[in-house]
This record gives sequence, C-alpha cells and structure tokens, in this order.
Amino acid sequence: MPGIDLLFLSKEDVDALDLGLQEVMDAIEAGLKAHGEKKVIMPSKDHLVLHYPEKLFNVLKGYVGPIDVAGVKVIGDFQKNYQFGLPSELALITLYRPETGAPFAILDGTLITWMRTGAVTAIGAKYLANKRSRVLGHIGARGTAWYNVAMLDRLFDFDEIRVTSKRPESRQRFAREMSERLGKPVAVKETTEETVRDADIIVDASRLLEPEVLVKDQWVKPGAHIQAYGAVLSVEPTLPFSVDKMVVDDWPQCRQSPYGQFASLVQAGKLREEHIHAEIGEVVAGLKPGRESPAGRILFWHKGFIISDIVVAHLAYRKARERGVGTWLSYYREPRDM
Repeated sequence: MPGIDLLFLSKEDVDALDLGLQEVMDAIEAGLKAHGEKKVIMPSKDHLVLHYPEKLFNVLKGYVGPIDVAGVKVIGDFQKNYQFGLPSELALITLYRPETGAPFAILDGTLITWMRTGAVTAIGAKYLANKRSRVLGHIGARGTAWYNVAMLDRLFDFDEIRVTSKRPESRQRFAREMSERLGKPVAVKETTEETVRDADIIVDASRLLEPEVLVKDQWVKPGAHIQAYGAVLSVEPTLPFSVDKMVVDDWPQCRQSPYGQFASLVQAGKLREEHIHAEIGEVVAGLKPGRESPAGRILFWHKGFIISDIVVAHLAYRKARERGVGTWLSYYREPRDM
C-alpha cells in the first residue's frame, strides 16, 4: 500500500508565500458563495474554555464541496499573550482528502486566520457598504487589523483612515506601519468616537475582556456600514435593532454559540432570526440583496467559520507545492508483517 506524506507549513513558510491580497479575497468570496449555495458541511464550533473570555480554545471543522477538501482548525484565544510577545491567536489547520480521510497538510493557522478575517471583512463591505465610501474608522490594532485595513483600502482606496486601540503604543505602531505599507496617512485617534463618528465604514475588531460600549448608535451615520466581531459586546445594544439590515456569516453558529459580539443578546432571546436579513453567503451568491439604499445602515456580524480557513489554507498549500515551500513529513507507512 502507498504511504501517506503530508506537507507542513510554518508561519514563516506561509509568510514566505506572500499570498496576494486579491487572491485571498477571491478565495474567500468563492468560499462564501459556496456557503450561501449550501455546498459546504459545517458543524458548530466546539469551545474549550479555561477562563472566558481571555483563555479559550475553539475547534472548527468543515468541508468545502467546490474544492473537495475537509479541514479542522484548533485555535487558542489568549488575550494577554502580548505580555509574552506572542499573538493572542495561535492556530493549526489540518487539511484532509474526503475520499480516504487522509491528512495532506498541516499549516500554521495564525497568519491564515488574520488573512481570512480581513478578507471576510473586505468582501462583506464589497456587498454591504456604499461603493463611494471614503472614510474608514477602525477600532483595534491586533493581527487581523492589518488585513482588515489593507484589504478594505484595496477595494475602496479611502481618502481618510482612522484607527484607535486600547494601548497607545499599539495604535501608534500600527498606524505608522500601515501608513508606510499603503503609502497614505493613517490617522491615530484617542477615542472611539473620534474614530467612528460619521465614518462610511466602521470596523470594531476590539479585544475587550468585559462588555463596554465603544460604538454608540448615534455615531453611526445614515448610509454607514458597520462590522463588529469582538469576543464580547462592544457596540450599543440598540444597534442590531435600529439598523436597516443586519447580516451574519452563519446564523446557526451565531444562535448556538454562547460567545461573541452579540451572543448575549441572542442568549437572552432579544436578537432572533427575524432580525437577520441574510447570511453573507446568500448575498454573495445573489440569493438575497445586499445594499439597496445609499442611506441604509447595514450591520455585519461575522464570527468567523472554518470554510474561510479551508479555502485560504488550500490556496497556501497549492502555492507551496508550486514553489517548493514547506517540509514534507512521513505520516503513515504500512507496518511490516510481524
């Protein structure tokens, strides 16, 4: 019988592939479309909670039909890891061949998680924001923030980018590095109000340990698009009910999980399916409309799901095979007769 070898890609390997922003966004858009067309299998997440919300593991698993790949991701969310010089999210992704169940790749999932989150943010805005959005207000300066801003700017070429975060040193460093990469000013703001008031697109990627209102309803102007995906509630609780449309990535996941931005409202029975206009995959697939009015306020809550991880991990795997990047590991050989 043939043996099984699998390709290991470290964070350095994934980084060396230098995946283009557009090709990652294209992969995510295709993955979201497959989700909307129900060409995926995606059970609910499992959570191993050591101390919520600062120490936990999430286990995500699924299958993407159009590329015929299954995958599992284990990701830790340890919000005080900055004290150890580590990212808060450390992850591994394993890809499997559905015909045999054999694994064929193990990849660092940290960088892939950052990339796929930024791409979901950008593709969400592509369908839900006004096409002429000129001002971005971004809360948060962690790993996903770079891809959020870079991918959004690729689509919208903003006139003004504002950023803030809890720690002054992180927001200053993020703005400096982002400005150098984009070749345009990135303004650091002291308060969340200065950051988001009257912005065309608002992204709340904060890392709160306790609920706190960082975005008030009255600061979100008519026509604005807002995305919020932190671990705990960080926007005014009235917002899901006052916007013109609310879109999610996967409603069953939002309904079942006790964790996430609006989970407390769902668990309390206040935020229900009738409040949800669509899942983003349905919009991407053309099954439900996205933005219909330039004056409408649209809220997008994406918790993140394995479909996005699989499509980006598979993209990285294919690129690595083409370029000879990574380390081959011997996984299985038929045992000799005893």
